[in-house]
Amino acid sequence: MKRHSTRTRFVLGFLIFLGVFFLTSCGGSAGGDGPAPTATPAESQATQAAQAAPSATPAAAPTIEPLAALVNGEPLTMATLEREVNRRLEGIRSVNDPQPADMNLFRDEVLSALVDQALIAQGAAAQGVTISDAEVETEFQATVELAGSRENLQAQLSADNMDETEYRAALREALLTQRIRDEVTAGACTSVEQVQARHILVADEAIAQQIRAQLDGGADFAGLAAQFSQDVTTRQSGGDLGWFARGQLLQAAVEETAFSLAKGEISAPVRSELGYHIIQTLDRSSDRPVDDETCYRLTETVFQRWLQGLRSTAQVVQYPTLQP
Repeated sequence: MKRHSTRTRFVLGFLIFLGVFFLTSCGGSAGGDGPAPTATPAESQATQAAQAAPSATPAAAPTIEPLAALVNGEPLTMATLEREVNRRLEGIRSVNDPQPADMNLFRDEVLSALVDQALIAQGAAAQGVTISDAEVETEFQATVELAGSRENLQAQLSADNMDETEYRAALREALLTQRIRDEVTAGACTSVEQVQARHILVADEAIAQQIRAQLDGGADFAGLAAQFSQDVTTRQSGGDLGWFARGQLLQAAVEETAFSLAKGEISAPVRSELGYHIIQTLDRSSDRPVDDETCYRLTETVFQRWLQGLRSTAQVVQYPTLQP
């Protein structure tokens, strides 16, 4: 039974995906709390200002920029959404990927990513995490060096429908995301509970019960795994799953059972989407070092939980969008 593969680490540089990032494996909804209002706050304020102005010297009507959403009262403009939608579409076309089949869904996904980035920035501000202009300049100069020249970088930005100002803003967002991520996940890889377990996987519950009875009678676990287990990745090693932390196995039922067992204990048959498992926990530890792959996965989990906490308390109002 395979574990999650290592995902490519967050990197900054010339090949950074310009703009804000999809955080998903995991993204939240940008849906509003109830029906969208018929007038934006900016429109309401403009109306109030016009009513309060002296009739003899009417004020000029203010320019009202349409909103795509409000994120805890912070405006996310329709222009920002459209720029990001178009930029991502250009990126798709540049690698000859097929156009999204459902543009409304694609637009919603982009909006959700923008909302997440706004929440990350707000969460960072609440914790006093900032990025200085000097840090942005250092990163910008690094991308210039990677590009070979400022002219080359500008040509690349132009191809990505982005100017230098927008790119600097994207760099600031990327640096801020990395910094708050590092702060939030600082202790993710210390004092991690891990277990070492093994299993036997079969397709039928009756067979699993028979194997469990043989184990109760003193049969060798590794021998039965080699004989009966359908998990080709572990059966030749006696069903050994190795050491793992919570959230590492693809089959949550197997993982949950392994953590619930005492050292040396063997489970009753446990059902998963793969079949039926007999699981034995061999050892457990809370101070065993974690490898790089596990550490990165743990930090991702901690960060996503932090972001989900921001989503769960956020006041997000999504306004009707005019589809092109």
